[in-house]
Amino acid sequence: MNVLPLLTRRFRDSARGILGWALGVTGVCLLYLPLFPSMRTSGLLGDKLEAMPTAMLDSFGMDAATMGTGWGYTHQTVFGMLGLLLLLVLGITHGARAIAGDEESGALELTLAHATDRRSVLLARLIGIVAVVVALCALVTIIVAALNGPSELELSAAGLVGEGAALTLLVLFHALVAFAAGAATGRRSLALGVATVVAALGWFGHTMGAKVQEHLPAASPFEWAYGASPLSTGPDVGGLLALAAGCLVLVVIAALTFPRRDLRA
Repeated sequence: MNVLPLLTRRFRDSARGILGWALGVTGVCLLYLPLFPSMRTSGLLGDKLEAMPTAMLDSFGMDAATMGTGWGYTHQTVFGMLGLLLLLVLGITHGARAIAGDEESGALELTLAHATDRRSVLLARLIGIVAVVVALCALVTIIVAALNGPSELELSAAGLVGEGAALTLLVLFHALVAFAAGAATGRRSLALGVATVVAALGWFGHTMGAKVQEHLPAASPFEWAYGASPLSTGPDVGGLLALAAGCLVLVVIAALTFPRRDLRA
């Protein structure tokens, strides 16, 4: 299996884009976290936030009761809002492009014509997605850890590990939804659409689902990742295992469908 050359070429082609995403998530951390001491002192995270409509706070995944704490502020600004959004876009676009994007452009047919096979391509693209997601999520976690003291967040090591692991598996899950859909259909737009719908429904189930049906949040990957507030309580093994199982199922779907279908002309 010619995995290493394929993987090396993939990283070389994506290096500039990955650097841009890394600068983006770094900017999010540097924008929000150093503001925490002054915002807490000024009362912006207390009474003024509680005065906002509850429905609006829920739709953004914000909780006025915990926003005044270091872990609540960090989760709701970085791990649960803008930082998460950027990483989801990164993961989904990379997942959709991995197979379906190259297939639509004709690059995949050229790759397969050069003495390689579909299993090698699939494995190389899968490793590439996992590596990018893990690296960017680890970067976010490391930056938050570095800003923990200067920003007076008072986050624990166990909380950072738990939140970082949850973020990584959550982003990877959605990246693999796009990857599996693209591998099964060869359509990049369809892969993007499926993953986006899954993310939107999951977010709704996590933030607003309990208002519709009591047990609806339990079906959301976002709830598996963040339902137990790992940044405050430490790693949630059950939630992490659920996300890991979902990722494994998606990999199996891609492995079973891609080698057996005809490539799109």
